[in-house]
Amino acid sequence: MRATPHRLWGLALAAALVVSGCSSVSDTRAASVNGATISAEALHSELMTIRANQPYREILEEGLARQGLDMTVSGEGKGSFDTTFAARLLSLSVYFELLEQETLSRGVPVTDADLEQNRPQAVASVGGDQIFEAFPVTYQDELVRRQTLAAQIQELVAPPPSPEELRAVYEANPDDFTGVCVSHIFANAPERGEEGARARIEDLARQLDEGADFRVLAREQSDDPVAAPQAGSLGCGAPGRFIPDFERAVEALPVGQVSEPVQSSIGFHLILVESRAPLPFEEVQSQVAETLEQQRADDFGAFVDELTCEADVDVNPRYGSWTAACDDPQVAGAIVPPDGPVTPLPPTGDPDRPADPSLGR
Repeated sequence: MRATPHRLWGLALAAALVVSGCSSVSDTRAASVNGATISAEALHSELMTIRANQPYREILEEGLARQGLDMTVSGEGKGSFDTTFAARLLSLSVYFELLEQETLSRGVPVTDADLEQNRPQAVASVGGDQIFEAFPVTYQDELVRRQTLAAQIQELVAPPPSPEELRAVYEANPDDFTGVCVSHIFANAPERGEEGARARIEDLARQLDEGADFRVLAREQSDDPVAAPQAGSLGCGAPGRFIPDFERAVEALPVGQVSEPVQSSIGFHLILVESRAPLPFEEVQSQVAETLEQQRADDFGAFVDELTCEADVDVNPRYGSWTAACDDPQVAGAIVPPDGPVTPLPPTGDPDRPADPSLGR
């Protein structure tokens, strides 16, 4: 998997991994970013703080596994951390440092109202109130602040679309926002048994072939207690509202044609697409906005890529080596970990003690 900056950035926002902290480390520098130092104290403090919050650590490691990333927070030895995880975490710290420098250069203010507005996203990013509140208060504040800065910069470089832009997308892509009116005749498998439901729907299909009226059969013979009184009508709406097998059949059907028997997870259906027509903009405005969210994320990721390309990043070899986004398309904007399975704690560090995140970088 390509380790793009915005992939790592997405993990940063979803997992909220940044904290300032302290532990005794003989080499004080983990990395420097355009002359600003990310201390080894801060990195080890962050690692210990994450490890101390067991529910959060479990959620984080499950998320890494779902991404196909073979890493954990702790290393194999007592008082150690996985080298790959430490390098990834330091990569995220580099991104946040770059982002903070960008906010300073743009003069972006952070008000109490901004922090309050972004607090729910910071809480959700770590798994909810209970996990969030298990972190030290200063760490909570830092997570909220970072979330706020990220949101503000994203709004500057990839602003939310205006109503006019939403309407332009809607008008340029009518097929994406077309409503479909659907009716069906249903044979209920849980009630009739699978073979009984199959035989029932095949008999009704035969009757249609012989000239029976679809709406009459739907009203009198369908097992759907809600749609049957409406001559089988399921109403009109945007695509994506039906169970998968039914939805695929609807997508493939021309208007006015009855399907062959379609099996779904609940039984068998004869489906009729009554009509297709563009939905009013007011009904699909939120859907149009959702289609643009991925583009916003991509634009923001590209912006972070550009920051990493322009940055002067120097990494302590103990933690790996830096590869900028423009240097290697396979490992873009990330710290490549050094050889070896673990990053040990400093000699005076207590592996079971949460770090004090009140001390700065």
